[in-house]
Amino acid sequence: MTLHRPSCFISTGSVLIDLPLHVTRIPAPGGAITGTSSGPAVGGGYTVVSAVARQGLPAALAATLGTGPNSALVRQAMRLDHVELLVEELVGDIGTCTTLIEPSGRRTFVTTEGVEAEPQREDLERIDLMAGDWVYATGYDLAHPTSCPVLVEWLLSMPSEAGFVMDLGPVQPDISDAILMPLLRRCTLLTGNDLEMTRLASRLGGPDALRRACPEALVVRRTGFRGCVLWPSDGGSIEVPGFVRTVVDTTGAGDTHTGVLVVGLMDGLEPMMAARRANAAAAEAVARMGPAQAPRREEIDALLALA
Repeated sequence: MTLHRPSCFISTGSVLIDLPLHVTRIPAPGGAITGTSSGPAVGGGYTVVSAVARQGLPAALAATLGTGPNSALVRQAMRLDHVELLVEELVGDIGTCTTLIEPSGRRTFVTTEGVEAEPQREDLERIDLMAGDWVYATGYDLAHPTSCPVLVEWLLSMPSEAGFVMDLGPVQPDISDAILMPLLRRCTLLTGNDLEMTRLASRLGGPDALRRACPEALVVRRTGFRGCVLWPSDGGSIEVPGFVRTVVDTTGAGDTHTGVLVVGLMDGLEPMMAARRANAAAAEAVARMGPAQAPRREEIDALLALA
């Protein structure tokens, strides 16, 4: 008898250690300012996979970790969230991301690089994808000169039955057409914030060109406290209202939205209902300090019940 495992969400997004600094303003060049630190936190590609795990679905990380103290922090978080690591570690350590957070919630990043930029093709090849699985990739890794070739080749070789969600982020202009266009055609879900999606549509020649570039994808435009706009492959755009919360830290809100949205789709919800849960999760996440602060399924249920 053949045993079938449950469907799984697999993130290829590089994991970093976030070093958040709350500042009153960004200093001028050559200037100085005092910031307030909440201490190191596991961030980067971990936020989206932890958001999925906290909904009770199988979640796994296919991003490279190392042998150093930063990677040890990630493994500790994975144990707490019950996230599985699917690839082998490398000697060395993952990098950091220093985030300057202004009172408005706007963020400025300074990133250092480590072994997270060195995915191994043989590790990815050993991942046994099946129908119902979802694979996640970020623009940061697709724009990076060492991770891009390995990831793109593997992503484009995935079985068609596996879902593929892509968040290009602010580095979309750094990804060449030769890489971007095949990935868009393969995409099942394309997500980005309002500015990022506007820039992508402009690059491609307008909204209709964007639709032609990813004909099978559910396109999601995240619009902050207003919620999001869905554009299914078989219909027009649908606005899904958001939830207003006091903003403490917007770090990871987009990844939280993406993770919870994919969980809804994996649960069999219609896109609008999945997006409503994602909007609630993102609203709750921005009211908390730190990157990987996705609420659990029962917390989302409670927020929706109040609404």
